[in-house]
Amino acid sequence: MNTTTSETSATVFKAIKILNFLSEASGPQSVITISKQLNLSNAVVHRNLTTLKIEGLVFQDPQSKLYSLGMKILEYANRILTDLPFAAVIEPWLLKLRNLTGETVGFYVQEGNTRVCALEYVSRQEIKRAVGVGKRLPLHIGASGRAILAFQDEDIQHKILIGLDSEQKKEVIKKLAITKDNGYAMNEEEITPEVGALSAPVYGSNNNIIGALSISGPMFRWNKKSMQTFIPALLNATDEIKKTLES
Repeated sequence: MNTTTSETSATVFKAIKILNFLSEASGPQSVITISKQLNLSNAVVHRNLTTLKIEGLVFQDPQSKLYSLGMKILEYANRILTDLPFAAVIEPWLLKLRNLTGETVGFYVQEGNTRVCALEYVSRQEIKRAVGVGKRLPLHIGASGRAILAFQDEDIQHKILIGLDSEQKKEVIKKLAITKDNGYAMNEEEITPEVGALSAPVYGSNNNIIGALSISGPMFRWNKKSMQTFIPALLNATDEIKKTLES
């Protein structure tokens, strides 16, 4: 690799790091904050942000001067979702479950040691749980993460859990075993206070897990008692999706 190619690769890598940071940050960020968090100079961050802004990949608030992801990212996300081979099969079931339960229903896919919200139908009720398409969460925490991880090989589970201490790993493995026995996962306030979730794995062709359906909502409505009522409906949805994808 020549010097020019190497420098170009380094520049692209820095730009990607900045985009990843903004995607995970809670709200718009300043050049100084981004620089400190990514251990990059202010000049490098500013130069990359300027280029990304020109391309519509980041947006700078004209008053606060803070940066957030741009609308171009949303265009990319919408294109990805449109191109998902199974989106057309899964979306009608998300809508059915949302209308049946009154709560937010999402479809999550695994990406490394995280899960990403790929599709979501948000509850129409005034008080509701909304994750957001593209939101990335840990795979080992939460109902949808366990619904994906519990049904994978132990060596894959080990790789995902390798960063946890022994007590954390023991607790997660225990929950994964329960999830596998039940065929679904359930949690109350595991990630977000006052929020519960019910999730089940979605299988594609060749019996491979392609993700998980998850129903989540505020616990004054969506708690263990109410979730139990809708387990059959959730499992029926995942079964029907599997049948369609296999046909």
